[in-house]
Amino acid sequence: MSTSSVSNSGSSLLTPQTISTSGGLTSGSTLTNNGAGGQLQLTGLASGINTNALIQAELAQKELPLQNMQKEISALNTENSTLSSIQVAVQNVSFDALDLGMPSLYFQSQQVSSSDSNLVSATASKNVGAVIGATTVAVTQLATASQATFSYAAPGSGTDTLTIGNSQGTQAVSISAGETNAAIASAINSDNQGVAYATVLSNGNLVISSRTTGDGSTNGTGNGNPITLTSANSGAIAAVSSQAGKDAAVYVNGSTTPTYSATDTVTDAVPGVTLTLNGVTPTNAPVTISTAAPAPNTNSIVSAVQKFVTDYNNAIVNIQTAVNTAPASQTNSALVNPYDGSLFGDQQMENLLSSLRQSMYTSDPTLTSGYQSMQDLGISTGASNGNVNGSANAGLLTVDTAKLTAAIQANPQAVEAALQSWSTQFQKVANDAAGPYGAIASRITGNSTQVTDLNSQLTTQQAMFANEEKNMQAQWAKVEATLATLNSQKTSLSTFAGTLSSGSSSSGG
Repeated sequence: MSTSSVSNSGSSLLTPQTISTSGGLTSGSTLTNNGAGGQLQLTGLASGINTNALIQAELAQKELPLQNMQKEISALNTENSTLSSIQVAVQNVSFDALDLGMPSLYFQSQQVSSSDSNLVSATASKNVGAVIGATTVAVTQLATASQATFSYAAPGSGTDTLTIGNSQGTQAVSISAGETNAAIASAINSDNQGVAYATVLSNGNLVISSRTTGDGSTNGTGNGNPITLTSANSGAIAAVSSQAGKDAAVYVNGSTTPTYSATDTVTDAVPGVTLTLNGVTPTNAPVTISTAAPAPNTNSIVSAVQKFVTDYNNAIVNIQTAVNTAPASQTNSALVNPYDGSLFGDQQMENLLSSLRQSMYTSDPTLTSGYQSMQDLGISTGASNGNVNGSANAGLLTVDTAKLTAAIQANPQAVEAALQSWSTQFQKVANDAAGPYGAIASRITGNSTQVTDLNSQLTTQQAMFANEEKNMQAQWAKVEATLATLNSQKTSLSTFAGTLSSGSSSSGG
């Protein structure tokens, strides 16, 4: 067997190879060897050419469009993610503007306050109708439930039945032999239809109380709603002590006749006002309940405006961040990438910023003077005091709550008209951009359609690319096989020639 060497050190595609032949290729030849991933691996056995490197170098140029396609898909998805975030932010602001235009926000109600809510708190029983002005309330007694203490021991054998009674009815409890009073109390409390609650003292006695407070009457003259306890096995129970239930007692505006209530929630003492009694007032120190005239709820309106401003500023910052954040390619030319998904300098987003800002300065001259714009109500980018701050430059809003509150209290109807007029035009601007059928949604849909098309093209191109790679590998395999055959023939001829030369020398001798 002879060997032949093919070498070229001037190219990375040509590597020194030693070709061993023994009459042709065999089934174990590297030309039919499958490498990683099952792809044919060509090592240039016959030619000395690094065929793998050659194929990959040629395919790399053809693969560039596929790589660009993948980058474009990634960029479109990145852009859609940013657009979706902006869309949600602007939609939130639109919903806030809708709330500011809702008539229900301006419905009249009465504000009721207490000089000491720790003792007596108060609310309007209905939206309107409570007596306007101040009312003094003195609490001399809180409502309590009736209670009774009993000693009781369950029978050692057999069963027993306890029956609890009060003005609300009766409640029966089945007792097992040897059952503890703690278990009995638990059974009493777990009966949701029962008339009593129970607990156990440290000495083991049962304390049973009514589930309702009060003395059993509506005017403070009841018998105290006493608790009774009987046993089917009489003699097992002994009464220890009892306490009558009491009604709450309230004196209004210095009256000597109290108003009674079976609970600590009193609805009749101050007409139109519900009192919650939390404690007994000191002697000669009643609590003052103040009831305002019916008007829109100032706090609710101010809170709604503040929520709008917070969400508006968040949306503005979102858009500004997107259009002002330059991609890396802007500062490093080596990183230039037409498929980065950036909204840097995006004209549509710049226009949206301008539209949102402009909508905050729109004025309606048909409205009451002094109530024609958001600035009239204290909603602006800051006071005109000659000082410019970063938030004002960015177009972010602030709320002058004192100015807004004063405007509501001075002319609530004019504030309502101003906010409703502004709400209508602002929602149009916001919804045209970020609504379900707005410009951003259309752009996202267009991008998504393009991504779908590109993915389809990419799948097709990748399949074609893979087939082309296989074809090139097959072609080079044929080249290598042909060269290997020629090398084998060359070796055979060289051997034959050597044989002839040797024979001729022998004859001549």
